[in-house]
Amino acid sequence: MSIKKVLGFTGIRSDYDLLSLLYKKLNESKDFEIKLIVSGAHLSETYGYTFNNIVQDGIPVIAKIENLIDSNSRASRIKSLSILLQDCIHTIVEYKPDIIIYAGDREEVVVGGLIGTYLRIPTIHFFGGDHALDGNIDNPIRHAVSKLSSLHFVTNQESKKRLIRSGENERRIFNVGSPALDKFISTKYINKNDVLNNLDRPGWDDYAVMIYHPFAGEENEAGKHFEEILIALEKKSIKTFVSYPNVDAGNKEIIKIIDKYSSKDNFKFYKNLSRELFVNLLRNCMFMIGNSSAGLYEAPLLKLGAINVGNRQKGRLCAANVIFVEQGINNIIKGIEKIMTREFQISLSKVECPYGDGDSIDKIMNLMRNLDFESYVSKSEDPLLMEGYYE
Repeated sequence: MSIKKVLGFTGIRSDYDLLSLLYKKLNESKDFEIKLIVSGAHLSETYGYTFNNIVQDGIPVIAKIENLIDSNSRASRIKSLSILLQDCIHTIVEYKPDIIIYAGDREEVVVGGLIGTYLRIPTIHFFGGDHALDGNIDNPIRHAVSKLSSLHFVTNQESKKRLIRSGENERRIFNVGSPALDKFISTKYINKNDVLNNLDRPGWDDYAVMIYHPFAGEENEAGKHFEEILIALEKKSIKTFVSYPNVDAGNKEIIKIIDKYSSKDNFKFYKNLSRELFVNLLRNCMFMIGNSSAGLYEAPLLKLGAINVGNRQKGRLCAANVIFVEQGINNIIKGIEKIMTREFQISLSKVECPYGDGDSIDKIMNLMRNLDFESYVSKSEDPLLMEGYYE
């Protein structure tokens, strides 16, 4: 049996974390050879130079592409995408991968989908079929890439149905759950005191974790919205570990607010944490707050409450651990008060994660070993016939 050459795209900490354990298992397997094209925020000091995480994990890198235009505009994202597309084509042509894999809804998946389609290389899109009602750019990008992809490894049955409704053939779609959850099962436990000492906050017995990213269409208010959450947390005297934002337009406004609050004793701002430290930070916290998908994906597996602030993630499949609140200090305070009630905390014990149980990697590896990838390259299906057949 010949070794299958797998090429992965990653451009930011968040998408790397989704598939990092899969990359590790592929790298350890005798059946596969894995190489990564690393780009974007991974190579930026502004966002913590998370390329070091990949090096520490020992995942082979075939190319480092410095394509990120460190700007605050909408145009910068599409310009960054175009640089990545141009600069990685010859690497892929020379490497001749048997399969290209990518996760989510950022620039890298567009590049992976386009190159796979034009070069007739089979592709796997992870996390396709998800949908939110927030109007963010993630939705059309995610759905467009699904049409470019050969195979879909989805996280839930609802996403599978959505892809079928969009005209994708059911034989291309596999519900494997979220591979991001496996690391929350497998990561070794670190007690709270060691976590706090590592992050230079000994004595912070109770704390929250905040992850908030800019939202498309509200870039000019990103800083204001971010600060509203900080003010609400401060008013409730809640010590909080706060992540830097992603690279989307509006991030500079958020970083200005971080600089403004950097000397506050009840906040600890961080650019990048090791996976082990981040998982245990969540395991030991009171609740999450912000607008990260981690509140919907990972938090329910940990029986952890999450407050989603604003429009991002609205309408997305979630468990009862999530409280949605509108922007505004008073709205956020009400959300904090609700999530900390004894009644809500007790209810978390009954929460079930809709994205799997943390056993996705083995399912994915078995599929990648046994699927005939070449049979999925040509997409001749007529969406009209697909809709009629599966209705």
